[in-house]
Amino acid sequence: MKFSKFTIVLLLISSCSGLKKIKVSQIEDIWFEYSPNQDLNHGSKFKGEIMLQTYDGKQHEMSKNSKLSFISNDLRKNGRSGSYIIIKKSNSFNDKNCLMTLKYTHKEEEFVKTDSLLMNFRGPLSLLYNGNHGINGQNQRNRGTPLLLRDGKDGETGPDGTNGASANNYTAHLWRDSAFIYVHITEDITNNVYRYQMTSGNSIHFDLSGGNGGNGGNGGDGGNGKDGQIKGDKIKRPGDAGNGGNGGNGGNGGNGGNLKIILHSNCSDVQTLISFEAKGGYAGKAGTAGESGEPGTPLSGQQAARQGWNGNPGQGGYKGYDGDYTMSIQDFNFSDYD
Repeated sequence: MKFSKFTIVLLLISSCSGLKKIKVSQIEDIWFEYSPNQDLNHGSKFKGEIMLQTYDGKQHEMSKNSKLSFISNDLRKNGRSGSYIIIKKSNSFNDKNCLMTLKYTHKEEEFVKTDSLLMNFRGPLSLLYNGNHGINGQNQRNRGTPLLLRDGKDGETGPDGTNGASANNYTAHLWRDSAFIYVHITEDITNNVYRYQMTSGNSIHFDLSGGNGGNGGNGGDGGNGKDGQIKGDKIKRPGDAGNGGNGGNGGNGGNGGNLKIILHSNCSDVQTLISFEAKGGYAGKAGTAGESGEPGTPLSGQQAARQGWNGNPGQGGYKGYDGDYTMSIQDFNFSDYD
């Protein structure tokens, strides 16, 4: 069937319009839809859709809808492209469930559904233990002149960016059993344990990079002073210019973590399939200085108004230190790590 461009536009508009009018009382179900034939393992990127069905049988794709919240500690949305990343940290080798909460909100009413994705342990294994990025300081708005006052307002100072988090240090034991490679990871400080598995023949990537520092916020520009004025029998002076706000400082990058990898001799061939990344986080950028406002223009015979001062730019942060790893082959008893 052929559609004209005009028809397609009308269909899109009516679809979006109908979606905005969906009430919570009209919703029959919400669920997460995906193909189980994709590689679904820790660190995998995959395609998925969030579907909503109303009681009249109509289904709507909700991934880009602002009324739909996606909440999960096991999965992360990868932008607005309909792709997701598995970030689950498993405590058991056979823990396949990636849990999520789907919440639709309309006029303070909510429809909440808990759903899950089942991993198949196929494909490369990517273990993401990188530090969180710092938060950017908010850029400040340019200031104006108060309605009842003469002088321009000073620009606000940009907030500092926060520091990126450093990755922790870990020890990983790897061995082969039947058709699977097993990975047992211990966090060195807390002794927290995580367990993973994948089908043999796939690559393993460890990411222990430090988080990037947040950028400093830009300082706001100062407001302009009002011009000198004669109003009735009142003479009003020209207003002083507002000063520019200082830029915020950039946050420091977090340090990369260190990893000790211990391979059992029954999977020594895996060492060529292992990659490692532990770069220090990038330094946050300095916020720019706000510019001063313009002083008001004096009338003939009036004293000139004060010029404002430009703000000072912030200081950039420092890059984090890179981490490192070691790898050795040992005949350990892997039943100690089940």
